[in-house]
Amino acid sequence: MPAADLLPPEPYGWWVPVLGAGLLLLAGAWALLVRRLTRAPRPAPPPPPGPGLRPRYAAEVDRLYAGYRAGALDLRALHLALARTMRAFASERLGTDVRSWTRAEVAGHDPTRRVGHLLARWEEPSFAPDSDAEAGAAAAAAREVVATW
Repeated sequence: MPAADLLPPEPYGWWVPVLGAGLLLLAGAWALLVRRLTRAPRPAPPPPPGPGLRPRYAAEVDRLYAGYRAGALDLRALHLALARTMRAFASERLGTDVRSWTRAEVAGHDPTRRVGHLLARWEEPSFAPDSDAEAGAAAAAAREVVATW
């Protein structure tokens, strides 16, 4: 077939670029919708502590430390009891039950991350057969978090 008999290529119709742009816009809108619907909600700031919350937990920390000094608790039992007390305090303070959460989950939900840091520091004394942790420092740190958070 000679070249003169060939037809020139036809340009695309107006609807092809319009359809392409529309599909791109639709795909972008779909991606934004999926991202918005599947994003985890931000944790709400904790409500202000109720009356008597801080004194009650400060008294519990003092009671546990007095039990350690009296010999009723060993160092490991003291740290386990302090961790349990701080988890209960965080649960009431955050309005969510965090007693079964890992320390990283507690730290991620707590805007100050102070309870999570305490639990991290208390892991070694809580589970080691022998520890060089200080009971007084642990009780003081717990009292500080209860008083300031």
